[in-house]
Amino acid sequence: MMLGIVYHGALSLALGFPWFVQDPSANGPIYVFQSWVHGFRMPLFFIISGFFTAMLWRKRGASALVSHRFRRVFLPCLVGAVTLVPLCNLAILKGLLESNQRRLMAIQNLPPEQSVWVAIQQKRSDAVRVHVEKGLGFGELHPDFKTTVLSWAAIQGDLESVRVLIEMGCDPSISNPDGNTALHASMFFGNYPLVEYLLEQGADITKRNSNGETPVKSLRVDTMMVQYIAGLLSVQRELADIKDGRALIENALVERKLIEPAKQTEVEQGADGSTSQTPASASGSASTQSTPRAIAMWLATYPAFSFLWFLWFLWWFAVFFVILQWVFGSIRSFWSQQPVEWSSLGLYSPVALLFWMLVTMIPLYFMGTIGFIFGPDTSVGLIPAPQVFAYYAIFFLFGVGYYLGQDTGARLGRSWRWLLPLTMLVLFPIALEINLGKFGLRDQWITKGWVLPLSVLSQSVFAWCMSIACVGLFRSCVREQTPWIRYLSDSSYWLYVAHLPLVIVLQSKLAWTGGNAYLKLLIISVVSIGLLLLSYQLLVRNTWLGVFLNGRRESTST
Repeated sequence: MMLGIVYHGALSLALGFPWFVQDPSANGPIYVFQSWVHGFRMPLFFIISGFFTAMLWRKRGASALVSHRFRRVFLPCLVGAVTLVPLCNLAILKGLLESNQRRLMAIQNLPPEQSVWVAIQQKRSDAVRVHVEKGLGFGELHPDFKTTVLSWAAIQGDLESVRVLIEMGCDPSISNPDGNTALHASMFFGNYPLVEYLLEQGADITKRNSNGETPVKSLRVDTMMVQYIAGLLSVQRELADIKDGRALIENALVERKLIEPAKQTEVEQGADGSTSQTPASASGSASTQSTPRAIAMWLATYPAFSFLWFLWFLWWFAVFFVILQWVFGSIRSFWSQQPVEWSSLGLYSPVALLFWMLVTMIPLYFMGTIGFIFGPDTSVGLIPAPQVFAYYAIFFLFGVGYYLGQDTGARLGRSWRWLLPLTMLVLFPIALEINLGKFGLRDQWITKGWVLPLSVLSQSVFAWCMSIACVGLFRSCVREQTPWIRYLSDSSYWLYVAHLPLVIVLQSKLAWTGGNAYLKLLIISVVSIGLLLLSYQLLVRNTWLGVFLNGRRESTST
C-alpha cells in the first residue's frame, strides 16, 4: 500500500506516461521505476489477500469471512466511491487544467525552429514547411506521444499545417504505430473542417487501428474522455465544440453515403453524469446497439471506483471463494471423499509455478495496455473487465492455495537472495524492452510477429518472480511481529485509500517549480506519507473511522 503512494507520486515525473499532471522535469529513469513497480505491486497484493482470506476462512468459517469482508472491504469501497473518488476527480480536473496551462505557456516561449512538433502546436505552418524542406520524414514520430507529424497536426487542430504536409507529399492515411490516422484524430476531437479536407484528399475512412476500429468509431468515444486526452496533449478544445463538430461530421458522412442514417439514438453519459444523445450506428453501419448492451457497456466503463477498484475486486474474490468452497465441499460430501490435502498438490513447486505463469499469460494477452504501458490493466467500472478480473483472480487463488498448503518448510521464496537481483537487473530490463522498446534494441532482437507473445510471457514471468522474491525477502527480514510494523500495517489501509487527492495536489504545486525530478519524488512521497500518518494518528486510529476500516484494536501499550 505504501509503495502504491510512491508509485502514484512518480507518475507525474515519468517522462511519456499519460498522467493527469505532467511535470516539466520528468525523466526516463522514473518512467522505468514506475513500470517496475506497476509490474508486480498489485499481483503481490492479491497473493497476500488470498493468503489472509484463506486464513480467515479456516479459523472462523465462511460466514465470518463474508461478514468481515463486507464490513472491512465492501462498505469502505462504497463509502470511498461517493467521498474520496469525487474528491480525487476534483484534484484531477484541477491538475489537468494547470498542467495544460503550464505546457501551453512553455510551448509559446519556444522557437518554432526548434522542432516540427513545437511549430505545429504554435500553428506555424510556414515553419512546418521549412522543416519538411530540410528533410523531415513524414514517418517521424513524436518523441513522447509516438504520433506521425500529420496526426500531430490533426490532434492540434492545425488545418494549415495538414494542408502543407499533404501538399508536400504526405499520405493522408499514414498510420501511427497504434494504427490510428489523422482521420481518427480529427473525428475523435470533432474537428469538422479537418475531416472534410482529409476526405477530399482521399483519406481512408475504412482504415482500422490496432484495436480494429475505423475513424468513425472515434466519433463515439465518451466526450469526457476526449477532454481528458485533450488535457494530456495540451489541446484546447471545448466540450461544446467537440459535440457540435461531431454532429456536423455525422451529417456530412451521411450525405456522402459513407454511413447510414442513425435509426435510433442511445444515451452517452460522461464522467460528470451529464448525458447527450449520440447515434447508435457506432460502427458506421445501420446496426444499432440494444439498450441492455449499452447499459452493460456503461457499467463496465464508468469510473465508479477509480483508484479503489482493488477493493471491489477483493470483495468479489472473497464471495466467489466462499461459493467455490461450498461447491467443492458438497461434491466431496456427495462422493464421500476425504478432504483434499493442499500440501500434496505442490502448488508452489517449480513445475507448478511454471503452470501459474503460463495461465497468467491468457488474460494478459487480451489486455489493451500491452505494448503501450508496462504492467497489467485496471478496471474501475461496476462490471470488471473479464481479462483484468481473471488476471488478478489467478494471483488471489495462488495466495489461497499457498496458505492452505501450509508451507511449513518456507520453500516459497527461499531463493530470494539470487532471485530478487536476477529479476530486477536481468528479467525486468528484458521484459521492459520487449514490451516498450525503451532502449532501442527490440527491433534488433525479435521480429514484429513475436512482440505480443513475448511481451505477455515476459510480463507474466516478471510478475511472478518479483512477487515470490518479495515473499522470501519479507520472511527472511521479519521473523516476528513488532509494534512499529503492526502500526504501519494498521495505518496502511487509511494511507492508501486517502492518498491520491493529496498526491495529485502536491504534484500540481511542484510542477510549477524547477528542480530535480528525484527530489520532487522524495518530497511528494515523504510529505504525503507524513501527513497521512499524522491524520491517521489524530483522526482515524482511535476513532469510529479506525474501527470502520480496521475493526476494534486490542488494548496495547502502543
